[in-house]
Amino acid sequence: MNLQKTKPLSSIYDREENFSADLADNLDALNVGKFEDPETEANVGTRKADIVATGGDGTLVVENQFGKANWDHWGRLEAYARLKEADVAVLVAEDFEELMIVTCNLRNEDSKVNWYLIQAQANSHNELSFHHVARPAIDIQTEKHPEVGYSEFWQPIRDGKFGGLFAGKPVPLSNDSWIPKSINNIGVCLFVTNQRCYVQLYFEGDNPFERRDSIMGLFPESDYSYDYNDSPKQIRVQFPALDKGKNDREDWDEIREKLVNMGTEIYNKIDESGL
Repeated sequence: MNLQKTKPLSSIYDREENFSADLADNLDALNVGKFEDPETEANVGTRKADIVATGGDGTLVVENQFGKANWDHWGRLEAYARLKEADVAVLVAEDFEELMIVTCNLRNEDSKVNWYLIQAQANSHNELSFHHVARPAIDIQTEKHPEVGYSEFWQPIRDGKFGGLFAGKPVPLSNDSWIPKSINNIGVCLFVTNQRCYVQLYFEGDNPFERRDSIMGLFPESDYSYDYNDSPKQIRVQFPALDKGKNDREDWDEIREKLVNMGTEIYNKIDESGL
């Protein structure tokens, strides 16, 4: 299928409800498990979820939208997943911002629900394709896709060899740059590139600038080196660790130890502050 030229979903469907109906008839295309008997516009309290289905992998809730995913739809998905006691929750859209991808990965760290962000694309022949942008590190599709690989760099950290805070599920190669931890709507993420490594904070929720200023008071410039790395939609702070990265394979243990120690210290300071 040639998807070099894509077109917006709104040029194919008059309404998002029609897109939901098409998705409900083709749930297997999402590749998130075995589900059947889908219901569109399913009642959830006083609202309606786009799709709810059940099957061999439990209960599935899907929210979908045209264009770039927004936080309103993410919030609805979280609410519907909780109320329906979902096993799998999926947000389908044409594009996603980085912070939403990070947020989804954080949810998968500490939730029994399998969370997915799935990009929908349409080509000039009105053919659709679906691509996982964020998903659980180990999900219900593992047996179907034994070719899925996991990060060699992060595995000793996930195994707890450098402390327990950042231990957890294996990191898929698709997310090989970072591992996240969340506290009080603050993402504490360990990052590694080919040349360097650092700890990055993401500030979510209400009043992120004010919360960042309060939190950064815990890290005086006389003791810590950091840079503000904001974008119009993301409030971020980077703490550089080492000018070494994945290219410096002989120093991987040093990089791992530095990242985990720094990330744990930052996390504990935030935790103990109560801010």
